[in-house]
Amino acid sequence: MGRKRHWRPLVSVMALAIGVSLMVAAHGVAANGAKVSQKNPQAFGTLHAVLDTIDYLDPQQAYTGQSWWAMWNVYETLLTYRHVDGPAGYKLVPGLAQSLPTVSRNGKVYKFKLRKGVKYSNGSTVKASDFEWAIKRGFLAQGQGVGFYTDIAGAEAYSKNPTAGGDISGIVTNNAKRTINIRLDKPRGDFLTILALLFAAPVPGNTDPAIQNGSIPGTGPYKFSNYDPNRSFTMVRNPFFKATKNIPRGNPNTIDVQLVGDADAATQRVINGQADYSNAAIPPDRIADAKSKGKLLLRKTANTYYFWMNIKEAPFNRLKVRQAVNYAIDRKALQTLVWGGLGRPTQNVLPPTYPSYRKLNLYPHNLTKAKTLINQSGAKGAKVTVWTRNVSDAVTAAQYYTSLLNQIGLDASLNVLPRATYYTTIGNVDTHAQTGWARWLEDYPHPLDWFDVLLNGDRITNQDNNNYAWYKNKKTDAAIESLKKAPILTPAVNARWAKVEKQIMQQAPWAPWSNRVFPEFFGKNMSCIHTQLLYGIDLARLCKK
Repeated sequence: MGRKRHWRPLVSVMALAIGVSLMVAAHGVAANGAKVSQKNPQAFGTLHAVLDTIDYLDPQQAYTGQSWWAMWNVYETLLTYRHVDGPAGYKLVPGLAQSLPTVSRNGKVYKFKLRKGVKYSNGSTVKASDFEWAIKRGFLAQGQGVGFYTDIAGAEAYSKNPTAGGDISGIVTNNAKRTINIRLDKPRGDFLTILALLFAAPVPGNTDPAIQNGSIPGTGPYKFSNYDPNRSFTMVRNPFFKATKNIPRGNPNTIDVQLVGDADAATQRVINGQADYSNAAIPPDRIADAKSKGKLLLRKTANTYYFWMNIKEAPFNRLKVRQAVNYAIDRKALQTLVWGGLGRPTQNVLPPTYPSYRKLNLYPHNLTKAKTLINQSGAKGAKVTVWTRNVSDAVTAAQYYTSLLNQIGLDASLNVLPRATYYTTIGNVDTHAQTGWARWLEDYPHPLDWFDVLLNGDRITNQDNNNYAWYKNKKTDAAIESLKKAPILTPAVNARWAKVEKQIMQQAPWAPWSNRVFPEFFGKNMSCIHTQLLYGIDLARLCKK
């Protein structure tokens, strides 16, 4: 109680504090050096990109890989990831912080200090208190990432009645000294990676909690200069940005992004020279054409595509129906149908890149057994609406799924929603969505990013819910909460995660079907093509011939 706290630099507690320490070869410490030269011989005019969709361009709201691809270069967090290829891209490095934090021996208190003289893109100075405002703003706006931060002391209480003038007791800041101290209610092994999420990016203290797409000042090398909802957005250089050892100035002067949900049209834009880059799921019959008329990069990343089944809604409130769906799906055929074989069949939640992964084969393809289970469940003829978003690969997969549900004895129809509203609609309890398409790309490299976010019943919210199956199970929820305290992914801890995964899939709230290989398509004029494990194509390091 009156005992003096003992502190040690993060270099000595990295293995204790970061659960991903066994996922990369070296998880060392990197400090922000002095600013680097602003001269860049690889700088060029405009990068013309085509993305299939985004949700928001607001750091406390955005939760799609496409949005984060752009926003990583607009909003900086206290800690961030290196702009490098390969496993070193998982290495946490200082972002807005001048160094990695000191962490108390009990793993509950983190001490940061901001870099000196950092400014937002509007010229105002970044304050330590802006970090607390970003966390508060997430709760005030019911942001999609608030569940990550409820272990901060006082955050849970604040979330019950958030006000602009309220306080989160576990965050103590000093603007004059540029210090940020964060105290947790209990140790959390992945907390540093959570601080590196864009949800925790500081924003000016007067930023309104209402969603603001592309208008909030950031501190990164770029800023948003234009946003046309569901059509396009533009990024230009931030005149107040100073490059550091870990955050480069970037090569393109301007990034013009068009939002095109039709993969065939997006591919054609690159072939025609109207775009330099597209992330579209190239139609299977166009892959050979793309290879001959541009540069096709097949990017492997941690992802899982799945069909979710809402266990609170009939007929998926019956285990046999959910099991029937899993038996019915021909996962191998789906890889070819949806993206020309650029995927790996799976029955797992976790992708195979994780040390906790143990291959599951609970539901070998058996259409006859699926029909039998539907009959046994008494669900034959039950009406089902399948939900998906209006993006080519999602529609193709959902059409297959809808047809399959009809084959096994259900009465299914398809509902295709606009890209921009899909996730918020199915994540709203009042929608009562029964089943549909979804995918997950890692936010950070830890099993908690999958099981805690997507399948922990304690994290279910009535709006912006990420647990589309509304899966709640006392046994697995308790196991997930217990594993939050395990700081290191040891073989024993990995085995515990594998056990949780198997228990969940025995309840079949999901029908996972693919770990996709992403086609990234470039015009022949592009060079210096680099990928970052978490954020995909590194736009800051792209070059033009």
